[in-house]
Amino acid sequence: MSDNNRLSIIHLDLDAFFASVEQRDNPVYRGKPLIVGGISVGKGNSNRGVVCAASYEARKYGVHAGMPIWEARQKCHEGIFIPSQMNKYLKSSKEFFQICSNYTPLIEPLSIDELFLDVSGCESLFGSSETIGRKIKERVYEELGLKVSVGISKNKFLAKIATNLGKPDGFYIIPSKDIQKILYPLPVSSLWGIGKKTEKLLKKSGIYLVEQLARMPDSILENLLGKNGKKIKLLAQGIDESPVTPPSTAKSISKETTFSTNVTENAVLIKELLIISQLVGYAARKKGYKGRTITLKIRFHNFITFNRSKTLENPTYLDDIIFKTVVELLDKVRHKKGGVRLLGIKLSNLTSGNERKQLKFLRDEEDKKDDKLEKLTRSLDKIREKHGSKAVTRASLLKIIKNNRKVPN
Repeated sequence: MSDNNRLSIIHLDLDAFFASVEQRDNPVYRGKPLIVGGISVGKGNSNRGVVCAASYEARKYGVHAGMPIWEARQKCHEGIFIPSQMNKYLKSSKEFFQICSNYTPLIEPLSIDELFLDVSGCESLFGSSETIGRKIKERVYEELGLKVSVGISKNKFLAKIATNLGKPDGFYIIPSKDIQKILYPLPVSSLWGIGKKTEKLLKKSGIYLVEQLARMPDSILENLLGKNGKKIKLLAQGIDESPVTPPSTAKSISKETTFSTNVTENAVLIKELLIISQLVGYAARKKGYKGRTITLKIRFHNFITFNRSKTLENPTYLDDIIFKTVVELLDKVRHKKGGVRLLGIKLSNLTSGNERKQLKFLRDEEDKKDDKLEKLTRSLDKIREKHGSKAVTRASLLKIIKNNRKVPN
């Protein structure tokens, strides 16, 4: 995550992406109100489908993505309507992402044409965030023939606001000292989490501007917006602590099973938890992650669902620990007479699987026990990979199943 006092977050958004690609590839479309989408193929006169993208020339008529084609035709009589060519757009998107990846590994895609970059730590190689943003903007135009709007600030929310303020073909920076001056006069709809319904509610209460939300007492805001009120107020103040998260960074590893008939036997539930524990543990080891938080998900016959979690002192990817933990959690759930419909296990709060306990210089007996258990588990993985997932199960785990019979009422 970037330093809060540095403008190290960059947001990039390709302008009118699909339409821009078509205008780039066909000079006839340039400067014209071009509308991409619908089912129209060949003749181009179908009213079916929706608009995928509209050039800025078409947007002047009120045409926008998501609008029904028939409505777009009514608004823009001079419009040129063409079907989308997704393979072409995917190719340009891949090239766009490749250019950005030359400057930082911390890339969070939002869509095919939009992403966040965290360039903290990259300045010594490529210059300031402004320099990096301008380099990317120039390269995208020179190499791809496309225009991209760039927004830079101290966090993701402000960087995206900056992009929106600069569009189209923009380059906009929100310095820390100017956050209130730029953010406060904006309409409340500029904030993440405020859709049309919430906007209508706020306006009905006389709240139109971001500044009003930023200065509003927590109690009043909570009454209006519920549990999201606090988060929205932080955004109104320009505060967003969410990191730029690359898609390869897993947030959790989970598996679940839905029974064909509702299960009332405790032994059956625990046996299924053993199977799921082994699947989750194996997936974590293969992906190179350990998790500190283990969550049991249980759904009853009436679709009422409970999630029970336990956070461990040390991260794990061992089947034994996952299994024993979820059995403990199962014992704490008040069971329903109609039986269980679904069971699931999630391993979260992930860290690198190679992480060791950093605060202990001397390895204690518990550490050595975990090492032996890890070696045993790795050996079982090899056996299962060779002979199948049901080839072997530890007897000590089966004893837990034998000691549990009926689900208590």
